[in-house]
Amino acid sequence: MRHQSQSTNSQRNPHVTTPNSTYDVLVVGCGLMGSALARALARKGHTVAAWNRTPEKARALADHGVTPIDDIDTAVRSTNLVVTCTATYDTTRSALDEVSTWADTTIVNVGTGTPDDADEMHRWVTARGADYLDGSILCYPEHIGTPDGLILVSGPAPTWDVNRSVLTALGHVTHVSSRIRGASILEVTMSGGFYIAALAAYVEAASYALEQGLTAGELTDVTQTVVDLLGSVTASTAADIEAKRYDTDQATIAVYSAGMGMCLDAMRRAGHRSRMIEASAELLSAAEAAGLGQQGFAAQATLCGSGR
Repeated sequence: MRHQSQSTNSQRNPHVTTPNSTYDVLVVGCGLMGSALARALARKGHTVAAWNRTPEKARALADHGVTPIDDIDTAVRSTNLVVTCTATYDTTRSALDEVSTWADTTIVNVGTGTPDDADEMHRWVTARGADYLDGSILCYPEHIGTPDGLILVSGPAPTWDVNRSVLTALGHVTHVSSRIRGASILEVTMSGGFYIAALAAYVEAASYALEQGLTAGELTDVTQTVVDLLGSVTASTAADIEAKRYDTDQATIAVYSAGMGMCLDAMRRAGHRSRMIEASAELLSAAEAAGLGQQGFAAQATLCGSGR
């Protein structure tokens, strides 16, 4: 009679889930990215539950094969794997603070934060008896569930191995380090430190080209070649920094500095503002002033601290 009553109650209210229900994964946080994660997991055949502080956002996923659960404690107790994607690590902890038991549960947090945030979250989770993996998403919601959906995961390898089959449904998901902070370090490096900064520089450069009368098509053709060249250089640059090997037979910092100075002068003469490019020129000038003019581009790392 108890099971029959629960079934009847669920039919009356589709947002009520029986306590004995089990799911492959729970997604906590149903913003643009969290919703994309839940939909992708369901598309790949996994049973998926979702919770959001504003229940309507989780309920909006019901048509995509995702079960919304209004109570966070019930939601966590219905699965062994919880993927959290809220605004900050603090909001994630706040959402999970009401959970009564964490037995046999793994938390995978893919929200944005610093490496120190990742370590703090690890301590918070393990103090409650759960396992923890930290994650960083380096793509847009539209890429989730596709080969372009790059997600980095770090933490104990055995924990990753247990949950790999579910997590890899989200796209190109790779375990990058056994250190909890590994994924976050790479997010700082590749997202803020490289991608956003490089894209900002491209916006400045592309704006100048278009102001000078070129078309987007003319610019795009050459851009792809330069992006490919950049990709071929980054691996050797990282290796040079790691080995503190800064000699070159290709182009010295002095050559780069002269070229950047010419580019910056042309943009300024056209009345074009280019703060990212100005910053790059200043770094090159500082490297020359430090006596690095005849070294390779990677020698600037000695001014950042990483080459010391």
